[in-house]
Amino acid sequence: RPPRQRGDAPARPAPARGPVRNTRLRFELLLLACCIVPVLVVAGLGATLFNDWRHLYFIAAPFGLLATGGVRALAAAARRAGRAYGLAIGGAGATLAAMVALHPYQNLYFNAFVNRAMSEFLRTQYDMSGIGTDRDVLEFLLARYPHAPRILTLTRPPRWAARVLPAADRARFQSSAPHRADFFVIRYDIGHGKIPRGHSVPPPLVPVAPLPYAPVLYTRAVYGNTLVAVAALNLARVEAATAAPYRAALRTLQARAPDARARFNVYRDAHAVRWGAGSLPARGRGTRVLPARRARGSAGAPPPPPPHRRQAGFAVLNFSFPARGVRLDDACLVSVPLPAYPLRALQVGQQQHPGARPLWQADLPLVPRPEYRAVYRRLTARPPTHRGPFDVYYVGASTVTFAKAPCTAVALVPKFILHAVPAAPQALPGRPFANLDFYWPARGARFDEVCLASVPLPAYPLRRLTVGQWISGAAQTLWQADLALPPAPHAVQAYRRAWRALAPVPPAHRDVFDIYVTATAVAYAKTPCTAADTEPRFILHVVPVRARDLTPARRAAGFDNRDFRFAGQGAHFDGRCLARAPLPAYPIASLRVGQFRAGEEPLWSAEISPAR
Repeated sequence: RPPRQRGDAPARPAPARGPVRNTRLRFELLLLACCIVPVLVVAGLGATLFNDWRHLYFIAAPFGLLATGGVRALAAAARRAGRAYGLAIGGAGATLAAMVALHPYQNLYFNAFVNRAMSEFLRTQYDMSGIGTDRDVLEFLLARYPHAPRILTLTRPPRWAARVLPAADRARFQSSAPHRADFFVIRYDIGHGKIPRGHSVPPPLVPVAPLPYAPVLYTRAVYGNTLVAVAALNLARVEAATAAPYRAALRTLQARAPDARARFNVYRDAHAVRWGAGSLPARGRGTRVLPARRARGSAGAPPPPPPHRRQAGFAVLNFSFPARGVRLDDACLVSVPLPAYPLRALQVGQQQHPGARPLWQADLPLVPRPEYRAVYRRLTARPPTHRGPFDVYYVGASTVTFAKAPCTAVALVPKFILHAVPAAPQALPGRPFANLDFYWPARGARFDEVCLASVPLPAYPLRRLTVGQWISGAAQTLWQADLALPPAPHAVQAYRRAWRALAPVPPAHRDVFDIYVTATAVAYAKTPCTAADTEPRFILHVVPVRARDLTPARRAAGFDNRDFRFAGQGAHFDGRCLARAPLPAYPIASLRVGQFRAGEEPLWSAEISPAR
């Protein structure tokens, strides 16, 4: 600029461009708002998003523009500093290398910051749905089986995927129904191992979908997560060595009498149910085989039927032929593994689609295993711990068994009560007992007009068990009983020490029980003492000095109700009995103690004003 001459007016400085006047900055802020504000509105209003996040896909456009601006800024920084340029190239190169390694499934997952060490982790924890080409699967089939393979897929006809192949190879693939397909192509990233819509459960979110019963010829995995598999449904198309185990299994089944004869011959052993030498219906696509099992659980066994099936009393295992079957010449072989816990009943059959009338159905006669009868004989050789509608046996401090004979199905419908009170409160922080309630199908077996259910108990020492039955829908208790368990040896020693500490002090009140009040507890003591003395429920009502120390629900009554049963708070030893109930920390005006039976007047009671 030429120098200013004398007499010229001084030049004005250019006005500063603030954030409001900066057009580019305003545009970027607008894009950022378009990305953030819709998400905040949805979160703040609790709006319903139907079909996942598809209602908010419009924020992808402003986000893409922001990303473009970021790339431009990074390129500008790279021109000014070579190190920044190298970092940018390195980051982009790492992502590009991962995408190349995952091809043709590069659109599914290439995040380096998520756990890859655990097998099938991504498939069960994340939604990996995507549209791959399946080109590697098609090329494998063409290379190994040059004949025209008939393919069944779970998602789309194979001719869509075959468009990536040359025309000569494309014509060799045929889409087929299950009863005619030679190979089964399974895409685990679509419809398998995904979180069910509307469900939110902690990890593991969903179980890993198993591989089919048919021989698996090819799998493709990414970071230990199976994405696609190819199974052979028609064993006449594969090598003799691959088909040999299945042919041997079919010959073994045909050498014995089936457990049920229908369209399929049905065979059952200790580990599986098998359908052999049958024919699939002409409309095989959509065929469902429905075995239903009613089972009894046992310690260390896999879990019983899921909670939503326990009310019905059985678990339904629906599956299609490609998932659990193969074809061998003119015969079919289907195999379904059974759970490890004993079975009470089993139904098998076929139907065209869910809800349709079964094409055929059969009940398999299941004879309970010999150990059930042996367990029942051992139990009945001694008196039960409790006699009632069901006899209850406390077995070896590890198991509770409910038994009834004769027994009808009506007696098994109500839910069973089983509450385990620990000897040490710290075993269950914040909870008075472990709730082990169960429905009969999950734990029970019936044989010879006998019902038997066995439930494993927690490993920590227990003070008391509450058993019974109740109707959950009506909240009606049919019968209930408390089983006082012998305390652990260390607990008995603690009660002896407590007795010795109380003996030199005169009781605060003498009655059926001597009452001792300490700074932290109330003790009920009696000598000599029998089980009949401790059978009634104990009264402990605490009246505070300040009403605000009570919970809102108890302020109307004016006292804190801490009634208890002896089995939960006391012990018998040396012909004596001692029960201790903790007191609250707030100042106490008075205590009411005593004993009562439900629905009756107190057997005895007293008011005590502790000096606190």
